[in-house]
Amino acid sequence: MPERDWSAFRQLLQELVNDPATRRLIEQRADIAWRTLTRWISGETEAPDRKRLLTLLQALPQHREALLAAIAPAMPELEVSLIDTTESLLEELPLEFWLRLLEANANTPKNLHFATLVHLIFLQLQTVVDPEHVGIQLVVAQCSPPVSPGHPVRSLREVMKMTTHRSLLMRPGDTSFLGAESLCGYCVSLCQASIVQNTLTEYGLPVRRAPDEQSAAAYPIQRGGYVAGCLLVSSPHPDFFSQRLQYLLHIYAYVLSLAFETDQFYPPEQIRLRPMPTESIQQRHIATFGRQVLQFLQRDASLSRAEAERLAWQQIEEALLAQHLD
Repeated sequence: MPERDWSAFRQLLQELVNDPATRRLIEQRADIAWRTLTRWISGETEAPDRKRLLTLLQALPQHREALLAAIAPAMPELEVSLIDTTESLLEELPLEFWLRLLEANANTPKNLHFATLVHLIFLQLQTVVDPEHVGIQLVVAQCSPPVSPGHPVRSLREVMKMTTHRSLLMRPGDTSFLGAESLCGYCVSLCQASIVQNTLTEYGLPVRRAPDEQSAAAYPIQRGGYVAGCLLVSSPHPDFFSQRLQYLLHIYAYVLSLAFETDQFYPPEQIRLRPMPTESIQQRHIATFGRQVLQFLQRDASLSRAEAERLAWQQIEEALLAQHLD
């Protein structure tokens, strides 16, 4: 096989991104992070993937011919006829995925329904959000059920967490409570998407400042104007969320609503999130979860395992809220 020559493409791409207007078009229209562009230009990524190249051609129709000429020495088999917005969306949300999801939604027992659907959605989402396997964290944070129907929702709890192409975590010890101090809390309280492109320079929104989270986006999970929680996507790189990726994450947040039961959605006026303590403080309380569940079951034989777990989480939430006040 002849060697693929990307030099012309790299040179042209460097010229294009040097123009602020053209770079802005790429950021607004293409699902390509700035880090990906720099890797293409430097040659760190030896062969850009076909789907991203098609997205770039869609974003820059005025440079289409020049780009095609530059790409041809390296990828003469590129099928330009496939450059179509609808087809691109079908690649991100293929029919096979919808069929698996609808089948699981219809046939999965209630006790496995939530985890099964979120797992399917996460596995599909990781191909969209992390084609280069850099390790993006996906989290579903759920509104913590109040102690009684008339009480407000005071916190969120991470109930499903995944690092793309690495691990899916669902054990109690992997969870954290989130409140008004978090981007998730801000998103759920306002029922609107919240995007931070650089956590190190963001001071208007509540964000974590950690090496493994340099940009983050949170999307409310809603149904009929009520909210059940949010989808949080965290990247180890800044400026990760292109306009197109933001649009796709909105869609995935809509899809995630299928995983929740109707009674897990709350009216916006019932969301009254409080600040939660740091993760190190939380873990001391969360470590007691299994023991508390066992105690509830021993005290009341009529309780189901799910009911005992709900009571244990509520007791831990209460302790954390009191800890924060102290």
